[in-house]
Amino acid sequence: MGKYLVVTIDVEPDASINWQYSNPLDFKGVRIGVKKRLQPLFMEWQIVPTYLINNVVLEDTASVDILSSLPGKYELGAHLHPEFIEPAKKYFDYAGKRGEANCCYYPPEIESEKIKNITNLFEEKFRYRPVTFRAGRYGAGPNTIQSLARLGYLIDTSITPHLCWEDKSMEKPLDFRNAPEQPYWINENDITLEDTEGKLLEVPISVGLFKRNVVKELIVGLGGLRHELRKYKPLWLRPYYSSAEEMTKIAGQFCAKYEKSGSIVLNMMFHNVETLPGLSPYTKTESECVLYFNHLREFFSFCIRNGYNSIGLSELYRLFKR
Repeated sequence: MGKYLVVTIDVEPDASINWQYSNPLDFKGVRIGVKKRLQPLFMEWQIVPTYLINNVVLEDTASVDILSSLPGKYELGAHLHPEFIEPAKKYFDYAGKRGEANCCYYPPEIESEKIKNITNLFEEKFRYRPVTFRAGRYGAGPNTIQSLARLGYLIDTSITPHLCWEDKSMEKPLDFRNAPEQPYWINENDITLEDTEGKLLEVPISVGLFKRNVVKELIVGLGGLRHELRKYKPLWLRPYYSSAEEMTKIAGQFCAKYEKSGSIVLNMMFHNVETLPGLSPYTKTESECVLYFNHLREFFSFCIRNGYNSIGLSELYRLFKR
């Protein structure tokens, strides 16, 4: 098949250093971040991004108009933060709020209705149904996938291999450590497993695992201080978390591991609000934004030199379906 780069962007309202939505609610990350910074960059480097749109953004008419009429090639999909949509909607005034829920922990009938409602909202705004999806906070589970399949989705991209998410908001950890690194047909009962009869294609976010230079880390436990050996660390294909050099290391690792498989897929992810200063916990100044975009340009240049084709998620689905 070849070597492919997909770029997946979570499109959300403006936020702050702790991910609280701006107050008053604003969408500079769409008006400027997507329209004036990202899409021109993608056109320059012949990148076909997939913008995954948060349900709060879908309610903003001006943002929908912008995302409906961007120049160049791109795809649109859905990105669900469940507390901002019915049923069991938690917030009606979004300003100053933060998305902390995981849709997979809702009762199945509630989660299914929430996914149905964001799907209907997307269709109302763009006049077609979305086929690509990412759960907010990567919170996908078996019911998520089953609901997506019933609604006609083709692709999920919520999985982060090598990572286990756990905090006070979660009923239990989201453990993706054993998930495949490359696209696979999802087992609806265990979404980290492949099923050749699966209906949805999972396109995991690209996370590589690398040996640490220092393997001993100091851990504070209930019994006092102890040492735990951690020989490997994950690196994301994500421009704030990883430098251009580190992202090329991930690509190199994947090439070495999967060169005989017939295809190599890299899935870069980030948020639209990371492209402007102060709208996320990451890029706090304009100089940091400049460095951020330099990392993107360097990595895109590497991909072009090494024969990667940039395509949207739906086109990747068609390739794997064949």
